[in-house]
Amino acid sequence: MQQPAAMVLGNYIARETHADLPPDVIQIANNCLLDSLGCLLGGYCLPIAGVLDGFLGDVGSRGDAPIIGTNRTTDPGTAAFVQACLINALDFDDIYRKGHPGATVVAAALSVAAHVNSCGTDILEAMVVGYEVGGRVAMSLSHTHPRKTVHGHGTWQVFGAAAAASKLLKLDARQSAHAIAIAAANAPVASVMKTVYGTEPTMTKNNFGAAAQTGVNAAFLARNGFEGPLDVFEGETGFWRMAGADACDLENLTSGLGRVYEIREVGFKPYSCCRIVQSSIQASLKVFATVGVDPKDHAHERLVITAPPIVCEPPFNNPAPADIWAAQFSAPYAVAMALLGIEPGPNWFSEEQIRSDAAMRLMARIELRPDMGKPDPHSQHVARAQLSLRDGQIFHAEVKIALGEAANPLPRSFLEEKFIKLARRRLGHDRSLALLKNISSIGTMANLEPLFAEACRKF
Repeated sequence: MQQPAAMVLGNYIARETHADLPPDVIQIANNCLLDSLGCLLGGYCLPIAGVLDGFLGDVGSRGDAPIIGTNRTTDPGTAAFVQACLINALDFDDIYRKGHPGATVVAAALSVAAHVNSCGTDILEAMVVGYEVGGRVAMSLSHTHPRKTVHGHGTWQVFGAAAAASKLLKLDARQSAHAIAIAAANAPVASVMKTVYGTEPTMTKNNFGAAAQTGVNAAFLARNGFEGPLDVFEGETGFWRMAGADACDLENLTSGLGRVYEIREVGFKPYSCCRIVQSSIQASLKVFATVGVDPKDHAHERLVITAPPIVCEPPFNNPAPADIWAAQFSAPYAVAMALLGIEPGPNWFSEEQIRSDAAMRLMARIELRPDMGKPDPHSQHVARAQLSLRDGQIFHAEVKIALGEAANPLPRSFLEEKFIKLARRRLGHDRSLALLKNISSIGTMANLEPLFAEACRKF
């Protein structure tokens, strides 16, 4: 009799080892840790950090899991919740075929690793397993309609958190399978069509905090004998139905485990906004650089951006975002920030920038046009920029695959520079450099105390 998919995943979680991982997979995992930690520390510059601090004060849970960037400790599930929210707060975190898997995988891995005193190879191993399981669940969910009405990344990212936590807790195959099943039964609802695509985007966004916390708690429950339905992916009442998908491709979910690694499909953002806007930003910068015109001089008449239809619809076509959350999903605003030379990250989302005359003037000259042509199989979110000058000259630029995508990766040096820029706001420059050194050498650490000491020293 064929094993249920949850059991196949449980077997994979239990058997994967750092020694068997290809070197490039280990390096990508290190890049993922670096990028997520930078985004987490950068998130402290946003008002949500104060909200989460108040939440921790109210909850008052006890535990030994530190919150990166503070001197607080709490239980692993609560720590994962807070850290996942902070990683995703700037919308600067990693990208995959779908979603932002690092927000849940890394948040869970950090929280559980501190609790069980893991070594460096343990956390890298757990992260790879988390990206693998979460990504495979995501890609197994199929939709017959391009613009689905039920949509949510946190709903499937719960599995990455559960898998990473299971690995760090050293659960056996059956316990790991039950952790997956428990996570499925308790996954957050697919709420993105309301929290992002609704009237106004909100800080709830992708409910990654709930996904990370649920995944961590599922692993601890499984360790203590709690059980879930091991056939959770199969049949007409399987998880795919719970998540609002039209079907589940079990072949995508289970084939090639331990040989084909989903973490290789992870990319990193150069700009702090939604992934689908990155190519529009880069095409706009490219056309201005080609012409040699300074956008701040307003010597141009109009910038027309031809992009995937979704970029030309709410919330992405918002020409005057009112707050941080709307700004993260506004293509005109993101393009304006990049053209003005504002450093991506917290600087993009200050009240001063959101309401600046310079940004408003640039956004007023941006026109979004949907690309209704047949998609190029060799491109991703292709964008074209047409710049019209006041003297009648017209110039064009195109970006087929944005820099930062897995197919067009950023160099490690860029990721390190991005990390320092984000981390130093919370830690200062010297501590940020020390933390970068710890992350880079994490595979040699007998325990993670040096990393947590640097990231969580008294503030």
